[in-house]
Amino acid sequence: MTQCSLRSVDCEYCRRQVVFKDRKDHFSVCPDMEVPCEFCGKKVIRRKLEQHTDIIAGNCPKKMQRCNYHVIGCEKMVELGKESEHNASYIQDHLELIFRKVAYFINIKSSVDENARNVQELQAKVRHQDDIIKNMQRSIHQMERDLKDHPRLAASKIPETGVENFKLVIEKLTKSQKELEVKSHKLEMSVSTYENIVGVLNQEVERSAEMVQTLMNSDRRLRERLDALEKKTKAQDRIIALKDVTLAEQDLRIQSLEMASYDGVLTWKISEFNRKRRDAISGRTLSLYSPYFFSSQFGYKMCARIYLNGDGMGKGNHVSLFFVVMKGEFDAILRWPFRQKVTFMWIDQNNREHMIDAFRPDPNSSSFKRPTGDMNIASGCPLFMPLSMLEDGKHAYIKDDTAFLRIIVDTHDL
Repeated sequence: MTQCSLRSVDCEYCRRQVVFKDRKDHFSVCPDMEVPCEFCGKKVIRRKLEQHTDIIAGNCPKKMQRCNYHVIGCEKMVELGKESEHNASYIQDHLELIFRKVAYFINIKSSVDENARNVQELQAKVRHQDDIIKNMQRSIHQMERDLKDHPRLAASKIPETGVENFKLVIEKLTKSQKELEVKSHKLEMSVSTYENIVGVLNQEVERSAEMVQTLMNSDRRLRERLDALEKKTKAQDRIIALKDVTLAEQDLRIQSLEMASYDGVLTWKISEFNRKRRDAISGRTLSLYSPYFFSSQFGYKMCARIYLNGDGMGKGNHVSLFFVVMKGEFDAILRWPFRQKVTFMWIDQNNREHMIDAFRPDPNSSSFKRPTGDMNIASGCPLFMPLSMLEDGKHAYIKDDTAFLRIIVDTHDL
């Protein structure tokens, strides 16, 4: 029998007897089997799972509970401890619910005011009817007393037909009096009903006003917290932006250091030459600076500056090339003014005829004194390369939209 699939076995959790082949189905509903909580993942006995996740009495650390604004219509369920995040995310929805509730109570207040005016009008009508009825009652009582006190005199003075008519008038007045009394009673009941309605509505309006005030206070606190978070976020954004700028500067400095030469020779590659030339002609970017280089590891810091559409005398007809002495970390131990010979070379990529020019610095020029700013005024060759030679078919000063220049600083006597 131990191998029969229809044999009865005890459930290892609830100890109930189940058919062996159906035990897996039983496990899916077994009340004493431990199952993971869908919120916190903790294993809980199935029959206690509902109590574990109960909105009010449950002990699940991540149970879902009603939003604080459920009293005005928010149907979202919020994880325990994340009410503030939910309120901050749904502030616009909560404000719309508040505005709808306020509009609803404003309509109720308008209806209450209208009912109050109607009640006042009914009360005025009732008072008027009471006055009429009292006057008629006094007149009838007076007539009845006169008839009782002087029946013969009334009969002698009033014709038979007049007496009958007078009786009919009295009967009509009596009937009218009773009808007015009935109407007065109905009006009094209506007034009482309206007064009860007004009392209930006034209580409801007071409760609603308190609720609206509470919601407005909560909304104000949420807005203050949201403003504080926005300020904090903006401050963090500024810090991140500053860090990004610092990282970019450090990256640029590292790249420049990696590309820098320390033997007084700079080979400068100018790519996208035609676009940069158009930018120079249009005035968008008049000049370009080369990467900086050094005469030695602890020597002069230098760079080149090129005007692809010329500068000064060369504007519009030559490429102007200048040499720039930059402020370096070891300027204090160097010889000033700068006196080293500088040679410019525009390389012919066909290796036929390079364009070469050179000059010796003027020791009296401010361009070659020890820099006080980041760099001195550029000095060099405004008529370095005629623009007509850039498109000369015999040479390849520009090839594949790229040009190569070399700046050589004489360092033999340093």
